[in-house]
Amino acid sequence: MNDIKFVGLHAHSGVGSPFDGFGYPQEHMEFAYNNGSQALALTDHGNMNGFAYQVMHAKKMKAEGKDFKPIFGVEAYFIRDLDEWKSDMEEYKKDKKKARTISNDKSGTNIENEGDSKGKSKSTINRSRHLVLLAMNQEGLNNIFKLISESYTGDYFYRKPRIDYKLLRKYGDGIIAASACLGGVHAGCY
Repeated sequence: MNDIKFVGLHAHSGVGSPFDGFGYPQEHMEFAYNNGSQALALTDHGNMNGFAYQVMHAKKMKAEGKDFKPIFGVEAYFIRDLDEWKSDMEEYKKDKKKARTISNDKSGTNIENEGDSKGKSKSTINRSRHLVLLAMNQEGLNNIFKLISESYTGDYFYRKPRIDYKLLRKYGDGIIAASACLGGVHAGCY
């Protein structure tokens, strides 16, 4: 066994990230613990649907004498600026050719489209980047809940729940932000 401690800060469950994750959060937690980790962040796409599973299983693990910390987080869909995006959207609507490349899917189900997040989308309107947000404390957890809630309202929701720098400034206290993956904020051209 390795003496170097490892904590995964980016994991998806089948509960909150269909087709990109698998299993239940408690299975992830047990796997991490059984392989020497003392903590694990669950960062499902645009939601915290696994949160209750994490809390309940952490209590169970503690009762069993297992020293394990669930880290609460989300892999948010990120756009730089909502107002800039809205302006771009109006331009797309004016151009018939560009208008055909945009989608108005408002299903609310967060199915990860690798092409859209990794810059392969035909439309910059459909593109968003990933940003991992982790709660440092109770204030951070409350702020992640607020970010997620607002991302599902008004113009922030377009095909999926999105956040921008303005929302991050409003609710950023107590949160650690990290570039996520190849779909992350700094992984390629926006």
